Amino acid sequence: MNQKGKWMTLLFLDSFLFILALSINIVPLYLLVMLLSLFIYKNGNAVLFKENDDRKKQKYEEYKVVQNAAKEAIQTGKLLKKKKEL
Repeated sequence: MNQKGKWMTLLFLDSFLFILALSINIVPLYLLVMLLSLFIYKNGNAVLFKENDDRKKQKYEEYKVVQNAAKEAIQTGKLLKKKKEL
């Protein structure tokens, strides 16, 4: 079983235990679910959501380029000069 499969199995088990804990109302099971969720978040997040994180990082980098270009245009006054000419 590969890394992603292992973490998906743990995530499914955690979800199942959460639903079971809600229906049976056993407090130690709540604690187990919280600890397992924290473990999955700390160690498995990079494996499970790698594609999503890469896509989000790429969009953020594109946003920063546009933001810096807009900031530079405002600081140099090029944007305002073109508006006055129209």
